[in-house]
Amino acid sequence: MLRYGAATAAVASGFVGAQVMANPAAGKDPRDFELEYRGKRIRGVHVGAQDVRSLSRNRSRSHEVFIDDRKLAVMEIELPAAGGGVTVGFISAINHYEPVLIDTGRNRGGLLELTKRAVDVLGDAELTTMAGAAHEHGR
Repeated sequence: MLRYGAATAAVASGFVGAQVMANPAAGKDPRDFELEYRGKRIRGVHVGAQDVRSLSRNRSRSHEVFIDDRKLAVMEIELPAAGGGVTVGFISAINHYEPVLIDTGRNRGGLLELTKRAVDVLGDAELTTMAGAAHEHGR
């Protein structure tokens, strides 16, 4: 019986794996994007279906942005919120002083906004290979 159970599990896991490979959009966040903007190919990948509270607890995870297939590091920073609290914003080396809220209510398109702002600043220039290097702000 153990032998047949193991064989059934192997077949089932192979079937599920084949379905995921056949459908690359499976498990993809609906806010992810890949499009052309001002002559550059931009792509954004959200880290799971998390909200800002869970990202704050797990700082090693971050959203990913690519401009013409080169990674642009995106960093999480804490920002003062209305009422004296703290909220989480995101910046890149290009839009370092323009934090963007990403995962809260009306800011669901924040990663796309951050990426478009970076392209606006870049103009005709290209990202260097160092643009994807992560850095922390004193953490």
